[in-house]
Amino acid sequence: MLIKRIFTATIIIFIINLLLFKSSKYIFILVLFAICTISSWEWSKISNLSNFFCIILLLIINNVILGILVFLIINIKILYRKFLLLFLTFIPIIWWLIAIYLLTTYNKLIKIWHRLKIIKLLFSTFIIIPLLYDITIIYLYYYNIGLFQNALLLYLIIIISCIDSASFIYGSYFGYKKIMPIISPNKTWEGFIVGLSSSVIISFILINIMFNRSKLLLIISSIISLLLSIIGDLTESMFKRLANLKDSSNILPGHGGILDRIDSFSISVPIFTFLLILFS
Repeated sequence: MLIKRIFTATIIIFIINLLLFKSSKYIFILVLFAICTISSWEWSKISNLSNFFCIILLLIINNVILGILVFLIINIKILYRKFLLLFLTFIPIIWWLIAIYLLTTYNKLIKIWHRLKIIKLLFSTFIIIPLLYDITIIYLYYYNIGLFQNALLLYLIIIISCIDSASFIYGSYFGYKKIMPIISPNKTWEGFIVGLSSSVIISFILINIMFNRSKLLLIISSIISLLLSIIGDLTESMFKRLANLKDSSNILPGHGGILDRIDSFSISVPIFTFLLILFS
């Protein structure tokens, strides 16, 4: 299992480097649409959606919404740009407040909403789409705060992957205090604390190496985003538990599905982007 995980991670790292440093803007955005398609398909499984035409409709709707938002982000005039970007990055914050409420009231309210497929399908849009258009925002407008193009996206991928991996490895061997055992019995406070500490240390080092300005803003935004990353992880675990699934799919050997890899990113990136736009 560990060998598969390392092998798949190596391939993912290679592809990410090609996308960030060797591909055009259009290829990068096309890959985001591919991720939207696959992750929406995985979410249809989590939602127990079995009708083929409904699955295709979900994929089309999510891609159309993403396409409209990416078009707006690319073509918006400078005069209105910050307002639009702030609005778009604030929307997922409302959703994540709802997600936190669902997590904290899991035992009480689960019987009311867990059978409503339409609610689960709506959640797919609020989880997947904001992450992808926030990545587009960073890719198009915020690469120039680093010493090289797309430094910020690479930085985010490193620190969020670090908290995921360190939490998983340390928690698997040394963790015993469960965070939310009913929702995710494998996630422990020990693993999260070690993962958070490791990521914060790495973020301090990388910020001083990779960036030439906005360093204090990047540090504060990173810490807040990393602290909240566990919410994204637990939220996806909650929906998978309702669907009796261990992984969202088997598309990434040793890792599960695309959703299993982007769960922490789905809250961390929107929060990070919102703070960056608000205070930059």
